[in-house]
Amino acid sequence: MSTQELSAIGYDNKSPKFNGNNYAWWKNRIQNVIMGIDYECWLVVKNGPNIILKTDVEGNQVPKKDSELVTADYKLLEKNAKSMSILQQAIGETETNRISGCSSAKEIWDTLELAFEGTSEVKRSKIDLIMSKYELFAMNKNEKINDCFRRFMTIVNDLRSLGKNLSDEDLVRKLLRSLTDAWTAKVTAVYEAKDMSTLSLEQLIGSLMTHEMLIDSKSEKEPARGMALKGTVEEDEDEISMIAKRFERSLRDQRKNFKGTT
Repeated sequence: MSTQELSAIGYDNKSPKFNGNNYAWWKNRIQNVIMGIDYECWLVVKNGPNIILKTDVEGNQVPKKDSELVTADYKLLEKNAKSMSILQQAIGETETNRISGCSSAKEIWDTLELAFEGTSEVKRSKIDLIMSKYELFAMNKNEKINDCFRRFMTIVNDLRSLGKNLSDEDLVRKLLRSLTDAWTAKVTAVYEAKDMSTLSLEQLIGSLMTHEMLIDSKSEKEPARGMALKGTVEEDEDEISMIAKRFERSLRDQRKNFKGTT
């Protein structure tokens, strides 16, 4: 399929290319790309079929001949061809040989999954390892909430790419538990004011970022307020000193006058 044809179906050449690195990231991105172009194409990538089958007189599943194909079969074949073109365009030269012998979009997808995620047993081990990172995740001291969230979502997306999906409630509660002691008051306020079963991760992050901006804004004002206060104190001290000197002079004058009258 030409670049013009791919553009016509909605594929963007800026879409992620896979060259053997960051498979989890690429897998998630290209899945969204395919679904955005044509959701039926994604179903073909996910479920197949690899070939169009029929049941023969003996009850066996055998490939259909071209002359036996019907309209619905042609539609599936077209979706498969379209999906293969998108995947092939999204795979760099270093990985092309790996999928060059594949005859369906599902076969390409499964081949890459096996190569970079391993068997179901290997995948389970990877999930266990990433879940350990998830459970131990904690905000670093003085870390900005946006940076913390980015690290958190890297772990979450790695789990999702392996088929491990956590509910929003689980993610929200985990992120709140991960914040440093400096966030205790805000965390308490969230628990008291929000319904954890309906609070989305995006809503939580928005609330936390707003709180952080308010705190930062107040912190920026403190030095200026401190300088102003220092200036006021110094002025007050000077004024008090002058009053004290005047009072001392007044006392001396009173003493002199008192001596002069005796």
